[in-house]
Amino acid sequence: MDDFDLALDNALALAREKYPEASPQKHAAFANAVAFAVTGQCGGYGGPSVREHAAWRVCREMSFEDAVQTLIVEDGVIFGPITDLHRHCWKFEPCHDDDPDDVRILNGE
Repeated sequence: MDDFDLALDNALALAREKYPEASPQKHAAFANAVAFAVTGQCGGYGGPSVREHAAWRVCREMSFEDAVQTLIVEDGVIFGPITDLHRHCWKFEPCHDDDPDDVRILNGE
């Protein structure tokens, strides 16, 4: 298993443990964003979602521990509310595999 896969799998397990009620899309966004921060490699579990795009703007070239600490917070870009940063990413970035609740909010529904 390479560094990317290891970061991806470990981050997904942490997200599921800390936020079991969160959507699969948020779990995937967290794992993908942590793996990107650690390795610089994109991919993983679908996406990139709007939350991944936001995470990439706040979390780059970090250790696994630092990336997890930055991104796992309740009010952060992955598990927190939609912010102006998310709205900017939604408007200017191709977003895929987004949480359906996020899509409704971002579309003003």
